[in-house]
Amino acid sequence: MSARLSALCRRVLAVAAGLALTALGTPVSAGAAVPPLERQWHLDALRVGEAHRISTGEGVTVAVIDTGVYAEHPDLAGRVLDGTRLIGRDDKGKVDERNHGTGVAGLIAARGGGRGRALGIAPGARILPVTVATNTFAGSNLPEGIRYAVDHGAKVVNISNGGPTTSSALTEAVRYAQSKDVVVVAAAGNAEQGDTGVLYPARLPGVIAVGATGRDGEPWSGATRGEQIAITAPGVDVSTTAGRWSDLTEGGYVTVDGTSAAAPLVAGAAALIRARYPEASAADVVNRLVSTARDAGPPGRDDRYGFGRLDLVRALTADVPPVDANPLGAVPTAASEETAAQESGGLDLRPLVPVVIGLLVVAALAVLVVVLLVVRRSNRPTSH
Repeated sequence: MSARLSALCRRVLAVAAGLALTALGTPVSAGAAVPPLERQWHLDALRVGEAHRISTGEGVTVAVIDTGVYAEHPDLAGRVLDGTRLIGRDDKGKVDERNHGTGVAGLIAARGGGRGRALGIAPGARILPVTVATNTFAGSNLPEGIRYAVDHGAKVVNISNGGPTTSSALTEAVRYAQSKDVVVVAAAGNAEQGDTGVLYPARLPGVIAVGATGRDGEPWSGATRGEQIAITAPGVDVSTTAGRWSDLTEGGYVTVDGTSAAAPLVAGAAALIRARYPEASAADVVNRLVSTARDAGPPGRDDRYGFGRLDLVRALTADVPPVDANPLGAVPTAASEETAAQESGGLDLRPLVPVVIGLLVVAALAVLVVVLLVVRRSNRPTSH
């Protein structure tokens, strides 16, 4: 094959990889060569080099509950554990037919990324791939995937997908993760998915719902808004790993927009914290992330920035006392009220139960009074 034809084939494969990564966000460009430094702007914006002098996430397992991870990518070599595929033939989660999970994993733990710099936020962490979907997340095995991740050593779970409604299975799976001291991070959602507000499971109590910002620090125009957003991170024009390349000598990359790209940056930050403070609880990790975020927009938490922009170095170095509970809340032991409302078509009837019982009691007493009056009247002597 001529050099010109070989180069053409690689460009075609690059375009195909970019188109396949639509679930991660909007593909901007794709190519087999390492991304230029201007496509890795998130590393400088988050002061990743300075953060890595403090922690690289060594020893922490981060679950990527997604479309699988292409484990043979050079920048992910040795970082991907044996996981599972919960849909179709089990390949231990190491095949990515959608090119979505590979991009997520790269933003967490990829090494290399051009000019000797790490592309991932936590290059010392290990990725546990859990495949819950292939071409679409609709009807995926997300609840089962969360439980698998928790039961197989994940201390941080990244979910770069979601939907407008929840279920008791999903809610209980998140509750299970929280009960096992696991940090759950999820993408808040993209506006192109419809005006549904923050997606589930990001919307659930205790989950770190992540929004996306651009180079200027402003919220991405395509990101959804909602009071459940906890924090924002770079998610516009961000480069990451892509899989399914025929020639892996240079590796494959794609540049994307989306909250699904911002979420793994926060998951990677959680891994850095867990490695730096191994005794810290999941609630402490969440608290560090949100309490050290750089406030932006209106003072305090808002529906665009949450508590503010992710600040890796402050999260790793600030004097933050331990907390007794997750500042974002927690899913109750039983299915949450929000879940019950979703499953009953949006109307939660449980608050009416005491009223109904009260009405029944009143009705029963009224019947009893009527019966007593009738009996008393029937026992009166009849006058002639």
